[in-house]
Amino acid sequence: MTTVSDILGSRKGTVISIGSMDSVHDALIQMDKHDVSALLVMDEGKLVGIVSEKDYARKVVLQGRTSKNTKVRDIMVDHDRLLFATLKMTQQEAIVLMSENQIRHLPVLDSKKKVVGVISIRDFSFIEDPEVEE
Repeated sequence: MTTVSDILGSRKGTVISIGSMDSVHDALIQMDKHDVSALLVMDEGKLVGIVSEKDYARKVVLQGRTSKNTKVRDIMVDHDRLLFATLKMTQQEAIVLMSENQIRHLPVLDSKKKVVGVISIRDFSFIEDPEVEE
C-alpha cells in the first residue's frame, strides 16, 4: 500500500516556504523558481499557513490588488483552517481528504508534528496503485 512517505520520496525534508509578511510578488517568484503552485507560510520556523496560485488569482487579481503591495498573510489559508497529511497516511486517504475538501495541497507532518514537505494532487497522477479506482 502506497503511503504519503512513499509519495514524498527524496523530497522528504524539503520545505519550500515564504514568510507571512513577504509580498505576494515574492511568493510568486519563489513558486516560479521552484516550479510549484503553493508555498508553506512559515514564521520563525513555525507553520502559519499555505498560499497558492489559486489564492493569488482569487484574492489579488480578481480584487484588483497588486502582488507587490499585498502581503502573503492577507491571502493565505491560515493554520487554523489547514488540513494535514501524515507520513503514514495512505495514498487513498490523502486523495479522499483532498477531494472531500476541494484542496490541491497538503502539508505533511512527521510523528513529532514537524513539517517535512507538501504533497499536491499532481503527485498522484504519476503513481500507479491498483487499490485506487480510476
